[in-house]
Amino acid sequence: MDATTEADDPLERFLSGRWMTRLPERVREPAMRLLLFAAIAAVVMLVVAPQADARGESYLNMTFARTLAALAATRGLDSAISLAQSSEVSFSFGPGGSLGIGQALDPVNDLVEQYGSLLLTSTTALGVQRLGMQISRALGWWLFIPSLAALVAAAFSGRRWQPSLLGWGRRLFAIALFARLAIPLSAWIDSVVATQFLEANYQQATARVAETTEKIQQAEAQEADKPWYERYNPVEYVGERAQKLYATLGEAGESIVNLAIYFTISTIVLPLGTLWLLSRLSAAVFSARGS
Repeated sequence: MDATTEADDPLERFLSGRWMTRLPERVREPAMRLLLFAAIAAVVMLVVAPQADARGESYLNMTFARTLAALAATRGLDSAISLAQSSEVSFSFGPGGSLGIGQALDPVNDLVEQYGSLLLTSTTALGVQRLGMQISRALGWWLFIPSLAALVAAAFSGRRWQPSLLGWGRRLFAIALFARLAIPLSAWIDSVVATQFLEANYQQATARVAETTEKIQQAEAQEADKPWYERYNPVEYVGERAQKLYATLGEAGESIVNLAIYFTISTIVLPLGTLWLLSRLSAAVFSARGS
């Protein structure tokens, strides 16, 4: 019953090439797979790949530019914090001493430095993705040659080697499709996810970091313009100025954490996760039917 059902299955009959009655029986299945894979490769290379490349490259370039801009903004914030850290007050009370805010700003400064290291990692990850896309695009049609060659060899081989060659042809074709489309499709999917779920937080956090840097620079400039007896007033320094600076940097710390989450997800977690899902999908599709 199962054999009859399989024999009467139109899809199975089509894929096995039994409808090619003019060809020898041992050549029918390899010829059918050769035609099918060639048609899929043509659609992929002429229609799907150009669109995926354009969308993926646009997203990678935009994210790369954002990462570099964030790195520049981080250096500006780090410089502003270092300037604030260098400000301290000296006074004489008994043996004398100094009063400053440098140590209090160390946690924020460490957070900014770690965020800068993360941005460098994100830049490297984006560079690897761009290189992978360029390599897959340059190889182009050559990626499908091993798979088609295995099918041609299966057509002229004996029954002993034909099933193995057909299986290798299917596996190599899946690898070729994955190598050609995985990175641009991954970038395309990542762009949709990032735009829908991460874009709003990114814009708010970026604006807040820039605003914080500007506030610190303005505060230091105003402090430098004050008379010496106001700038070195310990009570005012510790009270009003320090409180404003701490409040400003507290808001910036939350924004830096949000930006770190954005770049970690958009440049590392999403690409790796999407590539893994595409690899599993490709394996499931091409292993659904036996060789």
